[in-house]
Amino acid sequence: MAVNGKSMTGAKPGEYLPIRRQWSQGDIIQLQMDMPVHALQANPQVADDTGRVAVQRGPLVYCMEEPDQPNGVAISDVAVDLRRRPEAQFQSELRSDVLGGVVVLHHTGVAYERTASRDALYSRYSGQPPQTRRVPLTFIPYYAWSNRQETSMQVWTPVVKA
Repeated sequence: MAVNGKSMTGAKPGEYLPIRRQWSQGDIIQLQMDMPVHALQANPQVADDTGRVAVQRGPLVYCMEEPDQPNGVAISDVAVDLRRRPEAQFQSELRSDVLGGVVVLHHTGVAYERTASRDALYSRYSGQPPQTRRVPLTFIPYYAWSNRQETSMQVWTPVVKA
């Protein structure tokens, strides 16, 4: 942490650091912290989120909005692939065209292929895994959703079954 380029000491994880000084116009506070990506799972008693994860980067929870995904890919048809460490599977990018600048996350997940049995309310159980194809997925900070246009959004995303 630094104020006007001068380092400050005393910052401890989990605590506030009061900065007491005479403030002047143009003062700049710089804060640098690790922002690792984690996948969060809900308590198993939350039935709607079973088999799904939320993506968190540092203190921020992320979501997906339909316009950020490839054309023709509905967020209801995608899943994240977390068979490796989540922090290694998400790449961050600063997007200055979103709300003056936000960090988005990119991940190669899967989209389930649309089939007659997948679109039907009920179908015979086949025991076969659904057909998927790899697709690039984009996540934005949850606080930024619905700031560009009204659209579908999802925080809890299904996980690919191994």
